[in-house]
Amino acid sequence: MAVRQIKNGKAVGPDNIPTEALKSNIEVRSCTDQIATLRIIVEQSIEWNSTLYINFIDYEKAFDSVDRRTLRKSLQH
Repeated sequence: MAVRQIKNGKAVGPDNIPTEALKSNIEVRSCTDQIATLRIIVEQSIEWNSTLYINFIDYEKAFDSVDRRTLRKSLQH
């Protein structure tokens, strides 16, 4: 990301946010990190005998399945 490449100690911009503050909030999580987090949640749920509901939504596929011509016609009316 471009924000990570900004050097520390730079002058603040018009938003008055120091570069260190911008860089500190960036979390890049890999797929492995997300799977590990999910596994911990599932294991804790089993350990605590609590019900756990998990829902996965693939937004990419949801938007790819829309017929563009049909969508355009419905938005025009």
